[in-house]
Amino acid sequence: MRPGDDERNAGRCLCPGCPTYDDCMTGNGERLFCARGKTDCGPWAKGCICGECPVWSEFGLAGYYFCVEGAAGP
Repeated sequence: MRPGDDERNAGRCLCPGCPTYDDCMTGNGERLFCARGKTDCGPWAKGCICGECPVWSEFGLAGYYFCVEGAAGP
């Protein structure tokens, strides 16, 4: 189930602490890729911490690298 794109989830999002999160995403203020979809920044997959994220666990997500792959399924 895709998480809601809201301030509560954005505030709990761990994306900015991820090894794949880059300067482009920082500059654009991007986060919560599991709800909002992949970035246009074109990051290299350098490790993923989605499995440690409270949003990921609360919504029972199964995927990783949402910043590269796109939002979680419906």
